[in-house]
Amino acid sequence: MDVRAATISHRIGIAWERAPPQRRASDSSWFTIAREKGVAACIGAGANRWPAARVSDVARLFALVLDRGAFGLRYHAVAEQGVTMREIAGAVAAGLGVPTVSLTKEEAGQHFGWFAMFAQMDMPASSTVTRERLGWQPSGPDLLTDLRQMNYRD
Repeated sequence: MDVRAATISHRIGIAWERAPPQRRASDSSWFTIAREKGVAACIGAGANRWPAARVSDVARLFALVLDRGAFGLRYHAVAEQGVTMREIAGAVAAGLGVPTVSLTKEEAGQHFGWFAMFAQMDMPASSTVTRERLGWQPSGPDLLTDLRQMNYRD
């Protein structure tokens, strides 16, 4: 069995890099970069998408797969097929009180450093088959709701 979690697994706050235990934005590379640079950036129009799912929904899927999953199948823990980087940058900018900017691909390397190759990826994903096979239904709030409720000040 193979379970693939959404690129962004979030909870109150965000778990940008696979669910840090904090409820604040200070420990994620993307937030650190936005805070240090004074802007929340996306590349080009920011139309590239990242799938997202709340951590509790991902955990429930893992439990379902262990209980009822079939050997050799792949399951996708995806609640949202693709949240655009422009939307994510806008929510982060509002939380940090910084502007949103659009960068060229050439500027992205300087701005994001090692994270640039990830920041420009378009990675939509679907959990339709997973939902049909296991009856899994994500119930947590969406990523942008979590971003709006996050504590950006600590």
